[in-house]
Amino acid sequence: MQKSLIALAVSLSLLSLHQAHGANPRGASAINDIPYGIEAVTQYRTEYNYRGFILAQDALDFQLGSQLAFNNTTYLNAAAWYGAEVGDGDFTEAGFLADLRKDFDLLTLSLSGTYRSYSNTFFESGTNIEAAAIYHFTREFDIAGRVAYDTGAEGWYSNLAAHYYFRLNDDSYINLNGGVSFVDKYYLRSGFNDFFAKVSYTYNINQMVSISPYVGTSILLDNKDLGRDSLHGGIYFAVSF
Repeated sequence: MQKSLIALAVSLSLLSLHQAHGANPRGASAINDIPYGIEAVTQYRTEYNYRGFILAQDALDFQLGSQLAFNNTTYLNAAAWYGAEVGDGDFTEAGFLADLRKDFDLLTLSLSGTYRSYSNTFFESGTNIEAAAIYHFTREFDIAGRVAYDTGAEGWYSNLAAHYYFRLNDDSYINLNGGVSFVDKYYLRSGFNDFFAKVSYTYNINQMVSISPYVGTSILLDNKDLGRDSLHGGIYFAVSF
């Protein structure tokens, strides 16, 4: 809990720093001058639901992410994070992600590796290797399919999901996400895992800082005896520079 509160303080300090010093606008950010960008994000969620598994209540996490563009179609995303329960529980998670992406006109292919270290949970620490394909029907609407093997779970996870982006004005937009997942020997679960959905609203406070409240759900399908349905909410604070 102490480390997660420190993460919140660091993130809020970044918010204040960038508001005070007038960081570059997104439209003319450093990513246009040099081939990388950095983002700091703090997230609070009423319930931490990961792939249909409820891991924690009242969780807070802090993440630093960056994108390196090799050219106009190939780029590498990297992120590191730490999260913990801030209520009665003592769940913690730390992780690192590297995600290589390649754009082909309307199609994006992705190959990623993620290491997660857990404590005080039945989830085992391990590496998640994942491949994904995203088809962009329009600028606002796409469908993605992904398949992953998790060494901690010693099982497979896959999903098919749709995403829709709706712009309200220059400073705000809505994201709609939903899909269905399938698992094979993933922490005792096999078959259709869950139907999941998430609605978020993003407001750009200024050209560097945004806030995004959201609500999400996970409804178990073939594995109702191994968990429960979830309805949860949360909020993101993000700073890009």
